[in-house]
Amino acid sequence: MSDELAAGVLRAAATAGRAVPRDLAVTGWDDGAGAGPLGLTTVAQSMRDQGSACARAALSARPAGQSAPWSIVHRTSTRP
Repeated sequence: MSDELAAGVLRAAATAGRAVPRDLAVTGWDDGAGAGPLGLTTVAQSMRDQGSACARAALSARPAGQSAPWSIVHRTSTRP
């Protein structure tokens, strides 16, 4: 959902005449399908791996011992 909220920030910035990333840096979370075309910098994550870990925790099973990897996908909505 964070990428969708960030997309709204990008639209609001454009409406306000603000340049991204010169005036405002915007990042999201999820690396959803819309992030790439918008140039949105975001955090990529595996929802499946996180869901699996949550299910194991809810069932009081032992954790896998390794958390799902996250990575930053840098695009044009932030400076390098």
